[in-house]
Amino acid sequence: MEEHFFQIHPDNLDHNQFTLSKEESLHFLKSLRGKKGDSLWLLDGLGTAYEGTVSGINGKSVSGIIKQVHPSYGESDYEIHLAIGLIKGNRMDFVLEKATELGVKSIQPLLLDRCVKTKLNMDRANRIVITAAKQSGRSYFPQVRDLIGMTSWLDNLKGCRKIVCRFSGKKTLANALGKARIKVWMLIGPEGDFSENEIEQMKQAHVEFISLGPRRLRSETAAIVAISNLNQLIGDEG
Repeated sequence: MEEHFFQIHPDNLDHNQFTLSKEESLHFLKSLRGKKGDSLWLLDGLGTAYEGTVSGINGKSVSGIIKQVHPSYGESDYEIHLAIGLIKGNRMDFVLEKATELGVKSIQPLLLDRCVKTKLNMDRANRIVITAAKQSGRSYFPQVRDLIGMTSWLDNLKGCRKIVCRFSGKKTLANALGKARIKVWMLIGPEGDFSENEIEQMKQAHVEFISLGPRRLRSETAAIVAISNLNQLIGDEG
């Protein structure tokens, strides 16, 4: 088989052997029409990928042998974390999917003053992230954090590098980034922008304001542009 990725829970790894879950076994057998002797890739979601070969098919259960282990497969040496105000419709799904494909380590949904949407289905969000990670061959599955507000987010990240992308920002991403290229939090506002109170909170917390260019971008567009630009600046070589 040509490079297909499957989620594997660490409990289903035993030394050099693996057993796919019921769902992944069904995908292998029915969707891909897999058979004994086929090669596949396994992703544990914790940062390790495995190359394996199917050696046993027992009814709807697929098992096999680990041939090679790849730590940090599909991952970068630095960390990008994304915080974004909740956005409505399927736009939030789009952000979750594309941010995962682009290599973020975690996603923090924020309930901000001007958010139209006020709830996030966490089960659905995590399914989207896992599917995107498998599609893009990432060994680490980004964490979707519980929904919080601006105050809690700033309190939780005291001492961390935080950059907010906003039309009125004076710096470029390159200017703000400088030589600190290990870990950074990118913040994107909701459709209605940040409130004056939230802007003041960010200024007091020394969050750096940057611009992504002369045009106003939708929240989901700004998130993808910011992550992509940061990947290029840092050098995302995996």
